[in-house]
Amino acid sequence: MSKVIIIGGGHAGANVAFNLRKDGFEGEIDIFSNEDFLPYHRPPLSKEFLKKNIETEKLFFKPDGFYQEQNITFHSNASVVSIDTAVKEINTHSSKYAFDYLVFATGGSPRLLPMTNADAKNLFYLRKITDVLEIHSQLDLVKDIVLIGGGYIGLEVASAMIELGANVTILEAEERILKRVTSPELSAFYQSIHEAKGVKVICNARVSGLLAENQTINCVELESGEKIPTDAVLAGIGAIPNTQLAEDAGLDCNNGIATDQYCRTANPHILAAGDCANSFNTLLNQKIRLESVPNALSQAKVVASSIVGNELYNKELPWFWSDQYDLKLQMAGLSAGYDESIILGDIEAAEFIVCYGKAGYLAAVDSVNQSKQFMLFKRALSNGFKLEMNLIKNKDFQPESIFSGSI
Repeated sequence: MSKVIIIGGGHAGANVAFNLRKDGFEGEIDIFSNEDFLPYHRPPLSKEFLKKNIETEKLFFKPDGFYQEQNITFHSNASVVSIDTAVKEINTHSSKYAFDYLVFATGGSPRLLPMTNADAKNLFYLRKITDVLEIHSQLDLVKDIVLIGGGYIGLEVASAMIELGANVTILEAEERILKRVTSPELSAFYQSIHEAKGVKVICNARVSGLLAENQTINCVELESGEKIPTDAVLAGIGAIPNTQLAEDAGLDCNNGIATDQYCRTANPHILAAGDCANSFNTLLNQKIRLESVPNALSQAKVVASSIVGNELYNKELPWFWSDQYDLKLQMAGLSAGYDESIILGDIEAAEFIVCYGKAGYLAAVDSVNQSKQFMLFKRALSNGFKLEMNLIKNKDFQPESIFSGSI
């Protein structure tokens, strides 16, 4: 009977195991995680869990008994140190384990600040439960916090910290927040929202130093010479895929572990899913690495299917979401490289959709508090519909008409 070993206990890794059982796989399943917790939901880390509105146990996908009932062996605090692909065996610090199929779901690690005092005790990153628990341990001492990075994580943390009563400063190296992923209009909208809540946003802000005393940062210095006093710093400057183990095993890695549309590496017995995987997407007709929960869940299904011999393949439309204050931002498709954008709805009322076009056709949408219409656009893009931007520009265009047969 086959044995599957999964390295990583995040969304991708855990759901590979869950889907294997759903697909009728009866062999052994072992999950190796370098964390001390059962697999858990990560989006709340920068939202409700950070605000102490959710207990740790409420984050878990399944209770401990579920894994026992499903005959899934979960190894906590277990780091895989090497892999012998020739004999199909992994090595931990204490044991060896044989496998028939191996799944990399190793996720990513936060990009670290490369400067003096980056090991200070009040410099935080946000990737795991323990990161948030460390922040919680110092919350009573934090009146002012500096967030380095104006991406989704930085903005979500800003929202949470404002609700917790802190004074928040966001430092963004680009000329606007969310520059890499949204239009100037959406960037300006979110900056105005945060500033109205009391957040200080500084763009074109490049950090040159962290000034500290007794391993505690008390000031962030910018290249401009400005110094910003602070009680804590949180850096959200991107993530790096965890591929070193795969590289050491001889697998092809380039911005992630390379896989085909079935999430298989060049070795048919080794697969990869989630943030660590650079997989071929048949809908987009390209290889792409995505850091998102929907992508991890979708690829987990594909991996399980490939192992049991079914024919699912990677064709999920990239989509994301971000909750800040009372705003729900939902994104579908890839807007990078767009050559035009159209706004439907009312920005002032915080109910609108930004439609991004490439070569005359809709490529992606960003939606603020327009979930129903967003789902129509998402469905159209997911089904490969070619929606002309001229159609969307028409003043009589209604998103509901996408599936009404009227277009």
